[in-house]
Amino acid sequence: MEIKCPNCGSENWLENQSRCLQCNAILRRCIDCAAYEQSRGWCREVQTEIDPYEAQHPSLLSTSTNCSRFRVGPQAVA
Repeated sequence: MEIKCPNCGSENWLENQSRCLQCNAILRRCIDCAAYEQSRGWCREVQTEIDPYEAQHPSLLSTSTNCSRFRVGPQAVA
């Protein structure tokens, strides 16, 4: 599935890329996941609270970056 980079807007293939090929931004963000409840800051998949800043600006150590249960929500589809 293709996803737009949150930083530069280029389209990237999510299944084999964790970072944008153009700008190196992290592609998997909690805010783009179908399991993330933004109003509560809660992930239904891992049953944990996610800091709103981390949800939008993940680091290499963030939950979303390496999440095996990440599912792209409709707002993130390119």
